[in-house]
Amino acid sequence: MKKLDHVMRNRFCFLTIASAFLFVAVLGFFSPVFSQGPKQIVVATGSPFELGLVDELAKAVQKKYGIVVRCIKTPTGPGLDLGRHGLTHITMGHARAATAKFVEEGYAARRVDLMHNYTVIVGPASDPGKIEGLTDIKEAQRRIYDAKAPYLSRGDGGGMHILEIKTWKDLNLEPKGQSWYQVSSKFMLDSLLDSDRNGQYHMLDSSTWALHKSKVKGLKLLVKGPPNEYEMCLVSTAKNPNLKYNQDLAEKFYEFVISNEGQKIIAEFGKKQYGESLYHPAVIKNPK
Repeated sequence: MKKLDHVMRNRFCFLTIASAFLFVAVLGFFSPVFSQGPKQIVVATGSPFELGLVDELAKAVQKKYGIVVRCIKTPTGPGLDLGRHGLTHITMGHARAATAKFVEEGYAARRVDLMHNYTVIVGPASDPGKIEGLTDIKEAQRRIYDAKAPYLSRGDGGGMHILEIKTWKDLNLEPKGQSWYQVSSKFMLDSLLDSDRNGQYHMLDSSTWALHKSKVKGLKLLVKGPPNEYEMCLVSTAKNPNLKYNQDLAEKFYEFVISNEGQKIIAEFGKKQYGESLYHPAVIKNPK
């Protein structure tokens, strides 16, 4: 089972990188004349794109600078690998140790704490693990393990999956291979819908839950855990010279996102439609 899980993660990463290679090849990353072409950059991220935040930031950046922002939807781990291969200008993710390694290896020219949401666990109303009301993710996972209650893992190498695996490791517990523990190897929404169909506990971020909870009828929010912190990196051209063609535009995007204007977009995102902010800015706490 452990070998199969490793193969699935590697396959997910390979498909992400292969798809990205084709994507950026079409854009002309490796063409010597591309620098004279469209003003566009590539961002690699997961939920900020799937939930629509990157689109809001991209609209503002295009209006202000004429920059077109293309996005590759990917979990945090594979997204950082895209940066290592020079297939994206910007990464946004929420796996601090993985991002720290990315920086240490010299792949990031700049890094910043960008924003946060929260880590949550949803599950059936019957709550066989008796976790409702907890705020400690580890204690919730321990109770689920002890109850052998149905649980669905993302298994995609993303930030939430990395956190889940770390939690089991910290508890000295190994759920893999047990009948109650399943792996989706899918992204956020698909994993959430699968857990709803099968009546399973599932760990995800609060933004995804706020946006999609109306789509699930058999699950409820049971645990609201600690902040789920997102970081943004500007990929270094020192290791990936091919990114020099529009690096000045990537720098403008980076600066815009951490400016008062960009942080305000983050702070306001979701308020009108869902009655709450889906993300909370970290650079400027109360942007005007």
